[in-house]
Amino acid sequence: MEYIHQFRENYAYKDPLADLKPWVDETIKPYVPQRFQSTEIVTNNLHTLIFGIVLYTIIFQLSKLLLLVPSIYKPLKTSKNRLDLCARVVSFIQAVIICVLGIPVFKNEHLSKDHVFATTPYSKFYTCMALAYFVWDTIVSTIYVKYFGVGFLIHGIVSTIVFTIASEYEFIQYYSAAFLLFELSTPFLDIRWLGLKLKCLNKYVELLNNIILILIFFFIRICWGWFQVGKLALDLYPRRNEPGFTTVGAIIILTCNLVLDVLNIFWFTKMLTVAIETLKGMLGFAKKTDESKLKLM
Repeated sequence: MEYIHQFRENYAYKDPLADLKPWVDETIKPYVPQRFQSTEIVTNNLHTLIFGIVLYTIIFQLSKLLLLVPSIYKPLKTSKNRLDLCARVVSFIQAVIICVLGIPVFKNEHLSKDHVFATTPYSKFYTCMALAYFVWDTIVSTIYVKYFGVGFLIHGIVSTIVFTIASEYEFIQYYSAAFLLFELSTPFLDIRWLGLKLKCLNKYVELLNNIILILIFFFIRICWGWFQVGKLALDLYPRRNEPGFTTVGAIIILTCNLVLDVLNIFWFTKMLTVAIETLKGMLGFAKKTDESKLKLM
């Protein structure tokens, strides 16, 4: 707990990558097209954006080393599964990183003063780290669209738009960690995928992981998610006529979050179907559902 307290204290305000900014401004920023030079992202957040994209690219490339292990390579069988493994390694690590980095944003004294327009160097860093992942995800989903499908590409594009608005307009960064808390369920979803593909989990560990996944998904993505969307709407509406307020941006963010919350309910019902049928199988009842047909995300 002491480490968490110190972490919150140290990064309640300052940007942890501030020392990287002068180098990026000097060596990379001049190559950005002139029309983007004055944007908030390029002016103040380019170093974070580049750091994040490079970080996730390196993790993705290093994860391919796992495919050199025969016990991993052979069970995956298809190119899609092998690429999916690498992408899931990135999503797993990203989820852990973004949830830990969100700690100084929760109940932040500077951001709590204004839920719509307040920012700090740290909240800009945090929001842009999320943007970096979604930019990376969009690029990878575009390159491998024939493997991952249009759905993942659309998800990446929509998420990129939302966090671009939050970064560029310095908008609702108070809520950034609240919505990125959704990522708490991602590691358990990735573990579930690994268990199914590699058959590396015994049935009790798999059951425990599925229970944790379902509980986190319900309480964080559904209960917490709907609560935060309602809270956000109540914060945005009274500020709609103030200078700097982006009506289009607010509508896009609210709409995207509402759509995601509806999808979360749909995915949750599918998860429950799988869980019930799996439990029936463990208890000796006949399974009626082919789990391979129930793609969650």
